Amino acid sequence: MTFPSLTLLSDLPPVGGSEIIILVVFCLLGLATLGLWLWSLIHCIRNPLLSDTNRIIGIVLIVVLGIFGSLVYLFLPRNRPIA
Repeated sequence: MTFPSLTLLSDLPPVGGSEIIILVVFCLLGLATLGLWLWSLIHCIRNPLLSDTNRIIGIVLIVVLGIFGSLVYLFLPRNRPIA
């Protein structure tokens, strides 16, 4: 039984500065997206101003739609109590 040969790192083309910058930018965008998703989910769970029905709808929206659900939750109008 033979295995296909693995590509060695020395066989790969060199990576320049622009590729590294693009990789870093995409990694930062991914981390920001994950952070927004987690923040919106935690905020929806812990928000005392939401009724139980709105909380469940928000959680389902955020979990099912992912980042799009987080953006919808972020831009929904909120009723703030009058101080």
